[in-house]
Amino acid sequence: MGEKTLHVCSLSDAGIRSGNEDACSVSRISHPSGTIMLLSVADGLGGHPAGEVASRLAVRTLEQIVREQLALIGEPEREIMKGIMEVAFRETNRRVMMAADGEPEWQGMGTTLVAALVSNADDCIIGNIGDSRAYRITSRMERLTRDHSQVQELIDKGILSEREAEHHPLKNIVTRIIGRDEDQADITSWNLDNSRLLLCSDGLLDGIAEEDILAVVTGCAFPAVCQTLVEQARQRSRDNITVVVAARAPHGIP
Repeated sequence: MGEKTLHVCSLSDAGIRSGNEDACSVSRISHPSGTIMLLSVADGLGGHPAGEVASRLAVRTLEQIVREQLALIGEPEREIMKGIMEVAFRETNRRVMMAADGEPEWQGMGTTLVAALVSNADDCIIGNIGDSRAYRITSRMERLTRDHSQVQELIDKGILSEREAEHHPLKNIVTRIIGRDEDQADITSWNLDNSRLLLCSDGLLDGIAEEDILAVVTGCAFPAVCQTLVEQARQRSRDNITVVVAARAPHGIP
């Protein structure tokens, strides 16, 4: 199989806030099967100690572990890569907790984390903990992750509608994080094909509706798509805004 290019852009912006507790990473990992991409977005918990430390440590640690694990395998089959993501999220959680225990000012720190591992064969493994999201985008938006949040639990019980949840006072309360013992990530898989992949922190959704995100992602080429998403979200978002967009075709949906 020949090498295929995955076009990626990323942008993290403080928005209206004085500091940025989000972090993101785009890593191209060399492998005998072809380049494997690791994309990640983390949103440090506001109101907790060292949110910016937790988010940056999480994306950096995840990359290190994934690189180490990929170096040990032959063909990156889908189930093998799912196992790598499970190990990487679990170990990232452990190391963030260890770092927090070692520094008094970091105790209690935590972060969301969503990541995608994309092989040269277009297998895409998604790991998620918290309420940062992954979307598959063609002519429509398909959410690939389920929020670990109190509001999502109310939606699941039929107490809230999706629209009601957008402005609910518990909107930002997450139920699973990187930085707390035994909190586990959801790991899913799908095929990239001709779709685009969007990873984002909840600050993007705080400032721009999904239908407007769809219009930008399907209408903009790289790297303008990331800049346009952030600029539009900044007009209304009250949070940090972070986006990563990836696709094989750089000029809109084929």
